[in-house]
Amino acid sequence: MFAMIAGCGRLGAALARVLSSQGNDVVVVGEDIDPRRLGGEFDGTTVPGSPIDEGLLALAGIGQADIFVAATADDRLNAMAAQLAREVFEVPAALARISDPSLESFYRGIGLDTVCPTSTAVNQVLDRIREESFSSLRGWIDPGIVGIRPPAEWLGKALGELEPPGGKAFAGVLAAGIAAVAGEARPIAEGDVVLLRRAPREGASP
Repeated sequence: MFAMIAGCGRLGAALARVLSSQGNDVVVVGEDIDPRRLGGEFDGTTVPGSPIDEGLLALAGIGQADIFVAATADDRLNAMAAQLAREVFEVPAALARISDPSLESFYRGIGLDTVCPTSTAVNQVLDRIREESFSSLRGWIDPGIVGIRPPAEWLGKALGELEPPGGKAFAGVLAAGIAAVAGEARPIAEGDVVLLRRAPREGASP
């Protein structure tokens, strides 16, 4: 997979390190790139400059990118960069980090794929408050599991009818805070979150 990441703060740098360590081709674009944040093991490419500069993005290879993640500290810049990646360069998946939940709701309403760390943190804290044993929190924080919004062609189908993205396996579906395991026949609906995990290597224990 070829991933382009806009921003080299804590989120952007951490994401770049993880994707690079998994053998993916990674390009980091940003106006303030600190190689120390990426670490000595990072073997991707860094391109200094604005993530909304079309010429710079083209030179960085965005036309071949499989995914674009806008992860700067500026919500509006992230939204602009993700829209540019999706609408101008037709990147198959373009995500924007939006820290302000009200802005995230707006951008999601106009069709932008977003991730809101503030909402995620609030939900985790609420889960921790509700569960006196705290067991649910420990179960959800798993770096091998990621939640995604289902594409339109998945809606109305059960997980068993779908082929998971490369290198992944379905872990389940989260709907209104209620999880359904991957083997259930419940159709995926608008607003659901599909949970993916790394597919086990052949001969490895699940």
